[in-house]
Amino acid sequence: MSPAREPDTLDELWRADPFSQLYNRDGLGDVILTADTDWAPDFAIEEIIDRVGEHGHKISIFATHPSETLASVPDFVEVGIHPDLTMRHNQLPFEEVFSRLKGWYPEAVGMRSHRDFFGNNVGDLAIENGLIYDVSVLQWNLPLCQAHLDYNGMARFPYFWEDGIHLDMKFPLDWDEIRLDAPGLKVLNVHPILIYLNCESDDDRRRVVRKHKDLTQVERGDLDPFVRRERGIGDVWSDLLEMLAARGVRTHKLGDVARDGIARSTAVAS
Repeated sequence: MSPAREPDTLDELWRADPFSQLYNRDGLGDVILTADTDWAPDFAIEEIIDRVGEHGHKISIFATHPSETLASVPDFVEVGIHPDLTMRHNQLPFEEVFSRLKGWYPEAVGMRSHRDFFGNNVGDLAIENGLIYDVSVLQWNLPLCQAHLDYNGMARFPYFWEDGIHLDMKFPLDWDEIRLDAPGLKVLNVHPILIYLNCESDDDRRRVVRKHKDLTQVERGDLDPFVRRERGIGDVWSDLLEMLAARGVRTHKLGDVARDGIARSTAVAS
């Protein structure tokens, strides 16, 4: 039996992929904005929402804790969950972590695990709790990123860029070395504290947050003296939001993308 012929083009390779309409084959046209709250106070989360709304974009925000801001969000915001399943931080059974988060955010349909901690057991628990997608795989600055449907029917999305890794890798405070215009899925992630403080490095964040036992309860006045006035990662993110708006790039909530891809896959299968 002769081997199957390899596809000649990306169009051919991605033809049956239910998410391929977001793979930017003809230049940057579609981006997915996300944020992980990581126990940030509400005013820092509001900063993220306000900046996104000012530019007419959509965003999926993954919550670690109960938040009045996230309890009622505008239509351009989707709230998912951000469970901490790491042994260093969490002493609860995984089932209880999911139960608590879903109790706070019963409408959530997606997740990203803190520190990207994920395995089949986590995926199966997510399905049991009514989630349909996960975005716990970082494929840093990688062209040709693509999503897939996992063995249990969950939509799995990689993310391509995030603010903390950008700082850790000491990339310049701009987008020149980020392959935004390369083909592939573009899921981008930020953290409210890094953006609010406009950090130049993660050490900036650590110096501030280690002073507070419960970051969710800090006041604006506790953080404002430490907001960086020179260029920082918050400026880099603002540049992105402005660029996407100026170029007419479409942004999407991941829940909408997941539902659409699952429906496309079901239609093809039937």
